[in-house]
Parts: sequence; C-alpha cells; structure tokens
Amino acid sequence: MTTSHRTPPQRRRLRALAVGSVLALAAGALAAAPSVAAPSVATPSITAPSLAAPSLAVPSPAVPSPAVPEPGPSAVTGTDGSQKLPTVVMPTRVPARVAAAAKPRHDVDGDGVSDMIVMEYDQATAVYLSSIRAWSEYTVYKADPDPEASFKDLLPVGDVGGTTQPELLSLTFDGVLTLLEAGVKSTSAPLWTGRGWQIYNRIIATGDLTGDRRPDLLARDPAGDLWLYTGTGTVSRPFNSRVKVGSGWGIYDQIVGANDVDGDGIGDVVTRTLTGELWFHKGAGSATAPLKPRVKVGTGWNKYNVITGSDDGDGDGRSDLLARDHNGVEYWFKSIGGGKFAAPAYFGSGYELNKFIVGAGTTSLFGKGQNLMTQADNVLVKYHALADGTYYGTAYQAGKETPGSRNTFATGLNSHNHASYVQNIGTDLYVRGVKVSTSWNYTMMVGPGDLTGDGKGDLVSRDSAGVLWLHPGDGRLYTKFGTPIKVGTGWNVYNTLVGAGDYSGDGRPDLLARDAAGGLFLYKGTGTASAPFAAREQVGSGFNQYDKLFVPGDINGDSKGDLLARLPGGDVYTYTSTGKTGTATFAPRVKFGSGWNIYKNML
Repeated sequence: MTTSHRTPPQRRRLRALAVGSVLALAAGALAAAPSVAAPSVATPSITAPSLAAPSLAVPSPAVPSPAVPEPGPSAVTGTDGSQKLPTVVMPTRVPARVAAAAKPRHDVDGDGVSDMIVMEYDQATAVYLSSIRAWSEYTVYKADPDPEASFKDLLPVGDVGGTTQPELLSLTFDGVLTLLEAGVKSTSAPLWTGRGWQIYNRIIATGDLTGDRRPDLLARDPAGDLWLYTGTGTVSRPFNSRVKVGSGWGIYDQIVGANDVDGDGIGDVVTRTLTGELWFHKGAGSATAPLKPRVKVGTGWNKYNVITGSDDGDGDGRSDLLARDHNGVEYWFKSIGGGKFAAPAYFGSGYELNKFIVGAGTTSLFGKGQNLMTQADNVLVKYHALADGTYYGTAYQAGKETPGSRNTFATGLNSHNHASYVQNIGTDLYVRGVKVSTSWNYTMMVGPGDLTGDGKGDLVSRDSAGVLWLHPGDGRLYTKFGTPIKVGTGWNVYNTLVGAGDYSGDGRPDLLARDAAGGLFLYKGTGTASAPFAAREQVGSGFNQYDKLFVPGDINGDSKGDLLARLPGGDVYTYTSTGKTGTATFAPRVKFGSGWNIYKNML
C-alpha cells in the first residue's frame, strides 16, 4: 500500500464543522423512547432469488435523438476555493494482469486501471486518476442547461463501442439514461439517450455477462424482478430489448456490478441482504441465464452503507470491492478467488461528503438530504445531511417564512435533486418564491417525492374536510401541479404528515402519518397516480411525546429515508430506516443533538 494522501486543510475544517455544528450522534436510547421495536436478533431464512428463464422480449424505453450538446464547466472546488475531496490510499499493483480477465470499465486515463469518479455534496463531480494518484475536477455532460441540475446515478458501463475509451451512463431523476464517452477531464456530448428508466429502482453496470465481450446492463424493478439488457456493440443503440432473467431480487438492499471478480473474463454480481450477508453471483456467459446460483461469501456487511464495484485495484486480474462505513471511511476488499474477498484494508477517509461513488451498489439520491428550520424572527436556515448521520457545516440563511403561512420542503420537484420550499399564503401557492397557483385551499401539504411513477416529484395535500389529494408535479424548476387526484377521506385523524424518500426499501417514496394517540403509520408508495398508497401499516407508537417530526431524506448514506423527532425541551432523536417491515421499519432511536427548540418550525 502507498502512503496516504494528506487531507487538505480546508477539507479537515469542513469535516470538523460537519461533526461539531450539530453535536455528534450519541449512542443508546432513553427508556422513554417510543416503542419502535429493534429488528429480530435471529437471522431470517432467506430464499435465493430464482433465475427465471427469459420471457418474451418487452419493448425497451423509447430512444429519442440526443439533444444538441451544451457543455459547461463543473468545478470540484467550492465557491471559496476550498477542496472537498477524500483521501485515498491505492493498493500496491502486481506486475502482470491475467490474460483472460475483463477490461476495466472506467479507465479514463488509459493506464489499464479503473479510476474513481464521485459526486460531492455540492453536486460537483471529480475523478481520482490512478496514473497520477491525484484528484481532478471532472465534467459530466448535462442535457439540462441549468448548472444546478444533478444526476440520480452515474454507471461505469465500460467500452460499449469497441474503441479504446470507456463510456459512462448518466441517469436523471425523470428516467433519462444517456451514454457518454468518458475522457480524462470530461465526458462527450450524448452518444445515445433513452427514456422511461424510472420504472427501475436499480440499474447495474455489470460488464460482460453473456461472453460476447460487450457490456451488458441489469435492472431491477420495485416488484423484485430482474431484467437483462444485452449489449449490441454500438453506441448508437447500445442495448437490446430487455429480457426477464430473475425474480425475488427485492431481498437485496445492494446489488453491485462487480465486473470480473474471478478473472474468467465474464462479469459478476455481488449482492447484500438486510441482515448483512454478502452473496456472489457468478457470471455464466449466457444471454438466457446470465448468472449462476448465488454463493454466500460473507456476513456482517451491514456495517457498510455503500459497497462499490471498483474493478481490479492491484493488477491480479480479479475485480475488487470498496465499502464505506457509517463514519465515511472507505475500505478496500481484495478479491482472492471464488467470489471471496480478503480482510478490509484502509483505503481513505472523508467519503461522507460523497453523494455517490460511480459503481455503488445502491442509489443514494432521492431528492432531499436537507432540512429548513424557522427561527423566532421567521428567518429560514438550511442544513445539509451528510452520509454519516450528521449535518454539513453550519446552517445558512435561506430567506424568510411569511407569518401565518403553511409550508413544506418538498422532495425532488425538479432536476436539482434538492428540496424545494413550498409556501401557501391564503389561497396562493409559491414554489421557490414564484406563485404557481391562486386557488390553493388546503390545510396541510407534504412533498414525499415521485408518487405517480413518472420520475417527477409530487405534492400531497389535505383539505379541511380530511380529504387527501395528490397533485402531480411537472418536473419544472418552478413546479406547477396538475389536476388534483382524490386519494381518500378520513385523513383528519392525523396531526402530522411527513415523507422524503423510501422507508420500505422498494425504491418508491412513502408517506408517514402520526395520529393524536402517538401512533406512527407507514403508507407505502405504489407508483400509481390513481392509487398512490398501499394500506397503512403501523410502524411505531408513543410518538405524541414529540412536538415536531421532520425528515432529512437519507441521513446515514444507505439510500433509505430516515426520521428525526424533537422533544419539547429541544432534544432531537434519529430513527433510521432498516428496510424491514412493521415495528422493525425503524431502528431504535439515537440522540442526534440538543438545543433544537430555538426553531419554531422544522421542515
């Protein structure tokens, strides 16, 4: 292993602020905590996913012509010139590579080793170039001319067109998948674009699964079905129509396209269950049955919130893994054959500032990661959630709340992947300070995310009669909403409605509701506009002791939404999602901080 790179001074200062400004997480829960039961100690019996024979080909999402490119810079440094990049310790390389091994998928500098591409908390993208062992700014083409537009994911697909340069796939929140050639400092303009990919909760770049030396894709839908898109070898139409190759894959909270783990030239897949079991799915080299039956290769992997397929880090011809723990420390796992990995080796620190790392086994971006607080003088301050259970830095002013208004901080209404401040004054509705309606007659509203399945964030509101309404968003920066859809009646039994992302683990946004008795209920999102929620499920009790419930989206980096709750005295507690059901939906509370009663509203 080489000597660790020093963390830049400004970077160290930002990390200290992230931990110190809100008070670090405190271990343990008080006896008076609401009765949200801990997960069962016993390991449940989990049936391996079936690898079904392919069904008839289903039409793939439409493929429009790529937009005219409008390239622009995307700096890695902040506005004050500060660097925000993790430290890295690269594995020691061995002299020769096994001849049959698969090629690296994202080797942008051409030295035969995949490079690390990340997105930082401020939406900037960066690359760690193995040839110079240093970070560099990296510009990923955006079809949206808005400089604040972001991505839901970036996928290291590999060399699609058979040239010497790899390609990268970008995925937007409304389901646009775009193929880009990956250069040393930036990507090209689009080579291909396809729409409709929001129907999946995971898209996985696997490398070549079928044995034809062309990169393939896997995609999982919310029902747990697995679909294969075989590569064509051309960039103008890179993938064939999808074929169903498995079911039951919803049991995995991470699916990692690991490339070639065992050095046979065929891509492999690694998965993790909620109980922390790691499974190896060997690539079979077949288009009809691309994966062999799974083999258990590890336990205890739930100590990591992200597992990443990093390709071969030491030149032995086998792809390795990276994994980030809940403190933002990254570890390297060397492949030792048979889908197994050596003990973890320290790789670097500071990775809690990453929105995601290219090749990660989960999609961490659900359109919020922030909270708004209202001070006594009505000044709004904003906090940014990191991936280690803290907030980033100190809060900063974000405008003023109008006295007597009703407000929410809605999730993912537009391509920024930020929350949008939505304010209701009288019958006027404002999004980001712009009036979008003059006939808003609702007593409560919340923006959980995309409830209709079109990739655009929506609002839910309740009127004075207790009727719940769904307002489909149009995805624009200053979002306007379509004709309200009646969801149901009797919703005035709840005094609180909150939601920001997925609490059930299926990738769809959900809604949380609290009644006067303190019961906490989960309404799972269905992705259907006509019936956006499944039947309610009680996930906790005793929540009437809190005067505020508020949601940051994902605050611990595992891609599942979390819940924060404030006692009248100002103590705040975190309830992290587990991906399980019933009273195991949230882990027991952990103290987040104290003194939060300085805010009169928390969104």
